[in-house]
Amino acid sequence: MGSSAISKYALALCFAAAGAAPALAEATTLKVLYSNAYVNKESIEELVQQFEARNTGVDIKLDVVKNYTEMTQLMLRASMTGDVPDVGFQGLSFVRLFAERGLAVPLQPFIAKENDWQQRGYSQSVMGMAKKGDETFGIPYQVSVPIVYFNLDLVRRAGGNPHSLPTTWQGITDLAKKIDAPSGGIFFDYTPTANWTFIALVQSLGGQMMTPDEKQVAFNGAEGLEAFKILKDIGHSGMRDMTRDQAKQAFAAGSLGVFVTSSSDITLYTKQAAGQFEIRVAPFPSKQPGGVLPAGGNALMIHTKDPEKQKVAWDFIKFFTGADAQTLMAKSTAYIPVNTLAISDPARLGDYYKGEPNLKVAVSQLPIMTSWFSFPGENSLKITPVIEDAMRKVLFQQAEPQDALEQIAKAVQGLM
Repeated sequence: MGSSAISKYALALCFAAAGAAPALAEATTLKVLYSNAYVNKESIEELVQQFEARNTGVDIKLDVVKNYTEMTQLMLRASMTGDVPDVGFQGLSFVRLFAERGLAVPLQPFIAKENDWQQRGYSQSVMGMAKKGDETFGIPYQVSVPIVYFNLDLVRRAGGNPHSLPTTWQGITDLAKKIDAPSGGIFFDYTPTANWTFIALVQSLGGQMMTPDEKQVAFNGAEGLEAFKILKDIGHSGMRDMTRDQAKQAFAAGSLGVFVTSSSDITLYTKQAAGQFEIRVAPFPSKQPGGVLPAGGNALMIHTKDPEKQKVAWDFIKFFTGADAQTLMAKSTAYIPVNTLAISDPARLGDYYKGEPNLKVAVSQLPIMTSWFSFPGENSLKITPVIEDAMRKVLFQQAEPQDALEQIAKAVQGLM
């Protein structure tokens, strides 16, 4: 129970004891689901306290799961029992799924009632990240991009130049081959939610995952083949067979040279490495013009069908995506804020990023970010392990790029 609800309850008891209990309106409780507490817990809990303090009679009940995939599985189970949360910080790759299954409330009617919406820092590109067709189903809260982390101490020992880090996959793998480290020269995060890094490889090379009419896969062309060739080269460059969590631990401990993963952990790794080794990040290589990167992260979505709760939920979304809340979130995590007012205002994040060059690298990728692709249809969740398994086989020399590409193209098309 929130502090405001507790104080009202205590006040009611005092009046009741005096024989004059007033009629108090029942508090509105919103059940809110989020994930990745290891990086988000502190900021979300602080912002919830602020929201409750500003909205007397509102009680926010937080629930948390490990990641976006577990959130989606929980949502699908809850939809059958009628216990769906009122609001969710849902992974951007699952916006389409929730919209198609009727688990997300369209937000355009709420936006239409906001007279100054265009002046609140919501850019067109950001708003496009949580749409299905022309309808908005979520307001992005925090986003991330795949990025390349370097342990500069290991780079120096390998003869690399920390002031001129490689910006191409060829340069990155050439450097990784020279790094002698207990956990290997490089690790490519191939198991994030919904094949995020595979999509990033294909789209950064200028390719597409499906044809415009969404009837045929399109990743089986030159860009998809090049993506698998890059993975093969990474596998030959000192990548050890370990889990994503083990790779995170290894990089934080200073025993991994290059780590290709989400920008959302920049602040966490910087704190963990403080006094031990130096970290620098570089953009995920992309072909320009034409290459884009899928925006990872999440969007706030309304799931409750209760009209009164929807009003409170909309206020919750506006607060969390507003400039002040976005500033607090960005300084607490390494996620990229979505509110342009927060980013450009020197008093908020404008000057802050000048002193945080690693975070600035991630923010600088906003112009080439696009929505996180998701496959259509009820089998979309079954496609993820198919692509993930092929990536693993190529990384660890169990399959050739052309064979892996042909196999997943056939398998994915069959699941469509």
